[in-house]
Amino acid sequence: MVQLFSVRQARNGDYLLDAGLSESEVEALSACAEWTATYPLQRVKKGRRLEAICPMVSPSIAADAMHFTVDRIDDSGNLESIDELLLRNAKAFHRIDPGDDPRLRCLVVVIPGARGQRLLDATHPDREIKNELLCQGILVGEFFPSCPFATTFNPRLFALRSPAPMYVLRPFIEGDWRFICKVSAWQQTYRARFGEPPARLRHLGSPLWRLKEKFRWRIEALRRRFEPGFSASPSSPDEPISD
Repeated sequence: MVQLFSVRQARNGDYLLDAGLSESEVEALSACAEWTATYPLQRVKKGRRLEAICPMVSPSIAADAMHFTVDRIDDSGNLESIDELLLRNAKAFHRIDPGDDPRLRCLVVVIPGARGQRLLDATHPDREIKNELLCQGILVGEFFPSCPFATTFNPRLFALRSPAPMYVLRPFIEGDWRFICKVSAWQQTYRARFGEPPARLRHLGSPLWRLKEKFRWRIEALRRRFEPGFSASPSSPDEPISD
């Protein structure tokens, strides 16, 4: 059974020790809980607007719909162990009471000692686990200290760099087209669940958009090679879009 902690409990090291967690687990979990409950609330410019990095975090905490757990993976290179971890925690995610708004349900799975790249390898589009979770109505995000993905609204804001490696499970919603549009299998799952994406997002994932993305990626690769200090924009054709 996955052991779930509220935000308040996860930020309390003494409580976590009393709950039977090891010191390394307590350190990672409490640090991630503190970061998750504070960092995404910072207000930043998004176009002409000024709003929180993630506007859903505050309502989720207020509804007591955000929970934390700590888990371990086999670090020998066996990605199936990460599949098992995600499916195990998906069941726990569905047990969380979201209150009046199902969109506020959130489960943060902290994985002390894991290599961040392993988290990305496990949910790579060539593997099935991410789509399996999408079919369950769950979007999973990868967070770790050196995460290379910037936000879509600011290429200099790397908002996925958590204190320790962790997966975040949250509801798969209609506005998530921009996160899954690069993978045809994920597009199919989206359309089966929601139909066509909103008009304002429909151009994302189109053949013309893909061509432009590939061209942009090649230009940035050349600039990285010949221009020392060049900072590329958030994503390449094979990388997920982050917000």
